[in-house]
Amino acid sequence: MEHTSIAIIGAGPYGLSVAAHLKAHKIAPLITGKPMEFWRKMPPHMFLKSSWSSISLADPAHACTLDRFSSLRHQHKQEPVPLQLFLEYAQWFQQELVPEVEQTYVTLLARDGEGFHLELADGRSLKAERVVVASGIAPFAHIPAFAAHLPQNLVSHTQQHTDFSAFRGKRVAVVGSGQSAFEAAALLAESSAEVELIARGPIIWINRRLYRYTGIARRLFYPPSDIGPAGISWLVAFPLLLRRLPEKTRVSIDTRSVRPAVAPWMQPRVEGKFAITPHTSIVEAAEQGERLCLKLSDGTTRQVDHVVLGTGYQPAVQKLSYIDASLRQQVAQQHGYPLLNKWFESSVPHLYFAGSLAGYAFGPICRFVAGAGVAARQITRHTVMGR
Repeated sequence: MEHTSIAIIGAGPYGLSVAAHLKAHKIAPLITGKPMEFWRKMPPHMFLKSSWSSISLADPAHACTLDRFSSLRHQHKQEPVPLQLFLEYAQWFQQELVPEVEQTYVTLLARDGEGFHLELADGRSLKAERVVVASGIAPFAHIPAFAAHLPQNLVSHTQQHTDFSAFRGKRVAVVGSGQSAFEAAALLAESSAEVELIARGPIIWINRRLYRYTGIARRLFYPPSDIGPAGISWLVAFPLLLRRLPEKTRVSIDTRSVRPAVAPWMQPRVEGKFAITPHTSIVEAAEQGERLCLKLSDGTTRQVDHVVLGTGYQPAVQKLSYIDASLRQQVAQQHGYPLLNKWFESSVPHLYFAGSLAGYAFGPICRFVAGAGVAARQITRHTVMGR
């Protein structure tokens, strides 16, 4: 049985950032997972919706920022940021600061007295005094009710696809109105699929005039984290302040900051390339042999070979099946999110949640790479205080 003072579940931006901060304080965490696995499964030719200034992973000395990486490699700033550039940067960050990632998965997390017991997929067992859950958003893919009963050969979520070439010549409906839905639709069309994008709401194109036309003064309106509309984005950038606001206000800010919207640089890949049907939802999907018949809210129907869901993610503690059921029940929750104190600690002492599951307490920044810094700092401070 191995022992560690702190275990980190997940090796994405949050897990790596927490580990980098702990190591700077001479605390050696055991971090599990495949580094940046969720991101590496994305289609390789994608671009990030987030801006250059908001996607640096966090280390306390700011020695491994995206700016420094690009400077060392004599690369120029690029916007939109290519996914491959971000992955190269993240790999460099990991190799420089957290090279000792245990590339296996946690299959069980349970209470063990005042600490925790972990079972790993490679057969090892582990005791930990503290645990940080930073396992990303993959378990939280939202599947609408109309698609819940359908087999995977007929319906899939955008996160399941790295390559859309298998849909060549197929008729595909893409559901959603955000960036991932439009990216999937564009990639499908570019793979010679016949595509229709169906969105239950309007199509919103991000239009940040104050960002584009105000030069260095843009920082009066938008902080480097760049999440949310002008003005509000400064409040979003300070999650320790945001968590003090009433629930109704936090929810309103979250809704306004991360509503489904599409980056303007997508327009040339979209306009005239495929059909877009806004303000329409799928009310029923029925199998017809190897195809689907979709009934839409406007009374029309569609015959398609496949449905791709760009319907986002709905974080919930209960969806983390590797956490022992009794431990999940001990975590106080609101709307599926764990209730966290200012240290990102749940109602279970020394059990922390970083990333999207911290969004109820700390706001929309937790859905983006930009939120990794505050989570890493707070968890590390609390760990150091408890030595």
